[in-house]
Amino acid sequence: MKNWHTHVFTSTYTADVSGVCSMLYELGGMTVLHDPSGCNSTYTTHDEPRWYDSDSLMFISGLDEMTAVLGDDNVLIQDVVKAAADLKPRFITLCGASIPHIIAFDYRGAAKLIEKETGIPVLPVPTDGLRSYVSGCSLAMKAWIRRFGDRKAEKIKGRINLLGVTPIDFSNDENVNAMRRAMEDAGFSVRVFAMGESFEALTEVYAAECNVVVSSAGRGPAQYLWKTAGIPYVEGLPSGEIMVKRIADAIRKGGCTSVCQNYESDGKILVIGEEIFACTMASLVHGTPLWPDVDEGLDEDTLMEKMEQADIVIGDPLFQYGRKGNAKFVPFPHEGYSGRIFRDDIPVFTGIDFDIERFIRGKL
Repeated sequence: MKNWHTHVFTSTYTADVSGVCSMLYELGGMTVLHDPSGCNSTYTTHDEPRWYDSDSLMFISGLDEMTAVLGDDNVLIQDVVKAAADLKPRFITLCGASIPHIIAFDYRGAAKLIEKETGIPVLPVPTDGLRSYVSGCSLAMKAWIRRFGDRKAEKIKGRINLLGVTPIDFSNDENVNAMRRAMEDAGFSVRVFAMGESFEALTEVYAAECNVVVSSAGRGPAQYLWKTAGIPYVEGLPSGEIMVKRIADAIRKGGCTSVCQNYESDGKILVIGEEIFACTMASLVHGTPLWPDVDEGLDEDTLMEKMEQADIVIGDPLFQYGRKGNAKFVPFPHEGYSGRIFRDDIPVFTGIDFDIERFIRGKL
């Protein structure tokens, strides 16, 4: 049974539809968000820093009341067919928010009809707008891999995929470049899913010897590739020299493991955030990680209790409002939680040069 919690001072995480759009942004497709107008501007304005600097085909269906009541899916289908004829995308993705979920919109059926009329591959991604970006990213990646991943690709020695990479968790190219550089310097050939890579490069997803899950959004696809192709995976964020070495060692030992949870907490430092980020940083400072269950809802009483017990709290600036106790707060913005509000303050927190202890000292 779902546990619902009332939010008094905490925000909500970016929705699943934004996760779909973010994951597929650079791959040459056309993403259609089925819902009344408005949801696409939330994504492009608050969740997508690439929107003003690079082109991507992001559309909303403009679902109206009568179409929803009558269940006339033909309106959407014909609009998508016309747009695809003009724009000629490499593929089309259908996702949606809560209203299509309520009226039981048939994503797979609509996708088949659109693909039949256009001849363009269509990915149905049945989001509902009620879950977080983690779910949306995962669903989108798995759908893309199932359709376009080359199962016959020959294994390339030393090749790894970094899974779960979008601006929702990593915000800017500097963080992506630092991750890539760190793993390349450790002796690996790297593919990043999906920032800064081409469609063609990512079709080689099955050529990897190991997957590195750098955010919880990449866990679902990693598990899918493990079950379907036996590709092992390692969970951990390449942040700081110690963590990069741990990840590299785990890859060479053959995965499947998490390298960011082997720590002894002294309870004095609390790290709040996305799960793999929080566990990575906590393991480096011997602190306690706390990742809110972004789909089930955040228990604010538990959060406040943990914050009250800590000496230092690291987390998105929005978490500090409503807190009790005398803990010193170290702001560490997360795009998936506070959107663009603190975007300029997000540090380069990946790569071999990042030092979390030095970062904390600089903020206190």
